Amino acid sequence: MTEETSRPATLQDLKNLIKSLNDNNVDYMLIGGYALYMHGLYRTTTDIDLLVPQQKETGEKLIKALLALPDKAAKDIDLAWFTEGDTIRLADEIVVDIMFNAAGESYESLKEYMEVIDIEGIPIKTVNLEGLLKTKQTLRDKDTADKLVLAQALAIIKSQKQP
Repeated sequence: MTEETSRPATLQDLKNLIKSLNDNNVDYMLIGGYALYMHGLYRTTTDIDLLVPQQKETGEKLIKALLALPDKAAKDIDLAWFTEGDTIRLADEIVVDIMFNAAGESYESLKEYMEVIDIEGIPIKTVNLEGLLKTKQTLRDKDTADKLVLAQALAIIKSQKQP
């Protein structure tokens, strides 16, 4: 399926994908619009963004997990791409962006911000609000809007923690 014929990812798609990632022991962090959603911050999104380590071993596990998607587009992923570091856009029934870098942040640099959020019994590895803010340091319009929302949310949380 091409990106033009892929449909927007739903929460059920996300849960199915995350279950497959977890079952295959993939190192990942959910970032982007669905990560915002995990924190109760809603904005329209059509794809699923995953930040992964730039390693061939991760690629092997990830490809196996992505074969759970209906169109099996992951069979066309070249393992060499996992050492090149460019975002891999997988256009299956839904679009999954496999990222090694988000606004200069890598899987390794964001590990300290990782947290697991349980959605209907499915543990989803993502980053906390501070980590998400680090991934939004770009000039894209949607990132600018996300930065404002994240900064406001962090300010509210900080003010609630003060005595």
